[in-house]
Amino acid sequence: MVKHIIICLLIAAPAYAERVKHVPIAEADEGKDLALVAMASPTVPKLVLHYRTLGADKFGEQELVRKDVGGWVAVVPAAQVVAPGLEYYLEAGGTAVFASAEHPHETRVAVTDEASRRARDEKRARNRRSRIHSLVEWVDYGKHGVRQLDDHYYRIDADFSYKLWAYPLEELRVGYTRLIGTKESIDAMDCGTSVPCNADAGYKVAGWFEVGLAPIEGVGLDGRMIVMATQTGFKVGGRGELRVGVKDGTHVASGIEYMADVGAAGFFRFGWGTVPKTPMSATVEITKLPASSADLGIRFYYDLTRQVNDVLRVGARIGYSARNQELGGITGGGQVMVDF
Repeated sequence: MVKHIIICLLIAAPAYAERVKHVPIAEADEGKDLALVAMASPTVPKLVLHYRTLGADKFGEQELVRKDVGGWVAVVPAAQVVAPGLEYYLEAGGTAVFASAEHPHETRVAVTDEASRRARDEKRARNRRSRIHSLVEWVDYGKHGVRQLDDHYYRIDADFSYKLWAYPLEELRVGYTRLIGTKESIDAMDCGTSVPCNADAGYKVAGWFEVGLAPIEGVGLDGRMIVMATQTGFKVGGRGELRVGVKDGTHVASGIEYMADVGAAGFFRFGWGTVPKTPMSATVEITKLPASSADLGIRFYYDLTRQVNDVLRVGARIGYSARNQELGGITGGGQVMVDF
């Protein structure tokens, strides 16, 4: 009787294999889901995929689910599909029907250009996708005329960004801006008389959303939509920047920012990251801020940022601002960045 049972078991095991058909995958792309399909008759017991990255000790398990008539599929998560390869085998009712634990099938995993690019970006960002950033700035153009009218403003920016690296979509940012200043006015509504006076300029609250695109490696294009509450009501604005190079390192960038009632600004920036943990940049800006009615001004400022530890950066800004080739004053500020 024992001999008969043993013979039956030996016959049954290959019988499952005969009723399960699977075409092995020779090569897969790193960082992409890998679908493994098997064709099996309805009488075949539960199909289970066992898989592991090449060199790992333990196999992960995943039950195959019905794909169509006679077809079953299991999807290996993209995070498990990494170079140099993947090993797997299939079981039906606890019996190996394709390869085995002792002799698994090996699928080579090729590193795609996109995966290589993402790996470089992850290394550059130290595998931190999120950033909280805050910048405070004071801009002074000096005093106007014999009445010594003030011409200055301060600006506060706070934002959160998340790196997607889903090229060409690279990054998303949301933020808040406050810009309050003093301008020269000859409007009787502001001054009460025809004599020039100081008037408030800017806005207290603005919210914005920005999309960062990277169509090719090393080239970035940022677009921002701004909604703000100015002294005359709700207004809109925008900002765009074209950048070549590494944003937190060596790069050149040019862009424009427009805010209704507040004015527009165009800028050119050169940044360099030759000093370890200390990126720097110099910017030239032509602007009408803090009011669209103001005369054209020019600013030059220098930014220095220091990497304090793995998550914290602090920075300082110093510069000079001039308007009408007669007025001038300092630009100063600071910023903090936390990466996680």
